[in-house]
Amino acid sequence: MASKKIRCYKSFGHVLLAVFTMVSVGAEALFAVDQVTRRSDRVTFPGEITAMTLESVTITLSNGQTQIVAVSDIFSVRFDMEPVLLAQAQSNERSGALDVALEKFQTVKKEYAGDDKRVIANVDFLIARTMVKQALADPARVPDAVVEIKKFCEEHKTHFRYFEARLLESSLATGEEAQALLKEVQASPVKGYQLQAGVQLGHVLLAGNDAAGAFSAFQQVIEQSAGDPASSTAQFDGLLGKAACQQKQGQIDEAIATLDGVIGQASESESQTLAQAWVLKGDCFRAKNMPKDALMAYLHVDVLYPSEPAAHAEALYHLVTLWAPAGHQDRSDEAMAKLSTKYPNSPWTKQAGTIPQAAANE
Repeated sequence: MASKKIRCYKSFGHVLLAVFTMVSVGAEALFAVDQVTRRSDRVTFPGEITAMTLESVTITLSNGQTQIVAVSDIFSVRFDMEPVLLAQAQSNERSGALDVALEKFQTVKKEYAGDDKRVIANVDFLIARTMVKQALADPARVPDAVVEIKKFCEEHKTHFRYFEARLLESSLATGEEAQALLKEVQASPVKGYQLQAGVQLGHVLLAGNDAAGAFSAFQQVIEQSAGDPASSTAQFDGLLGKAACQQKQGQIDEAIATLDGVIGQASESESQTLAQAWVLKGDCFRAKNMPKDALMAYLHVDVLYPSEPAAHAEALYHLVTLWAPAGHQDRSDEAMAKLSTKYPNSPWTKQAGTIPQAAANE
């Protein structure tokens, strides 16, 4: 009799477990939500996205309250029931595995069977953004990236990603075309993107040897972003631009001090900013004829920020030129192998290939 009761209890337990599992799965489906993650503090808000405009994304939380996030302060957006592969692809993109990310984004676009147009539009943007990132380290990819980012802008003029896409487009443009795109963003109602456009405009002016005009543009961004956590990225980028101007004007010690401020204050999540800061610091040390300090600065990028292709390729080039004179030809060869493997079409790879062996060993 006792054994029958035990078997009965076990059977009842199995039934309970099955019911609990079904309820859990059902509850997960029932309460699946959209998510918006804020860039400035990495806080994620779960709920239902109820509005998306050129200026902001509004999400209604489970308690009925709403949270409005400025588009320039959006780190990521996840839509309810979007494919799991999409999240994996975004993780690959953030880690710098751009080829893998692009392949997954394109697979999602091809195989997505849902009817949520928000997901489709977001995938189009993510594909274009990844292609632009690739093009910044590989000029051979520029034409295709330009086509993709222009197509997104033309088809999604009211999308919350529009101004970010315009900034990406401007990063592949030059001269008057770049300035026209940046002025469009500066005229937008989004402060964060206004500031970022100011940073990129400063770089356009600096590339045109207008150091004074560039310094003024960067300084304006620094002042306008001061005290605003949501604009911290623009402020740091403005400071990087200021340091580049200081370096170009021969104010090397002042440039290093500016860069140290950025490196000391920027969050580790600001990988692009920090990678660029270390590259600029290496450039400053080279200008001061301090090759060992320059080598260590570039090494920071190779070790800590290999996910940033543009800065990483540049840092590897300088490591190729600096390791050999420091008595480490083997490490110079390793840096060259890494540069040519990861960035075969980068101008830095081609430039490294023209370095005479004798000069590298001086």
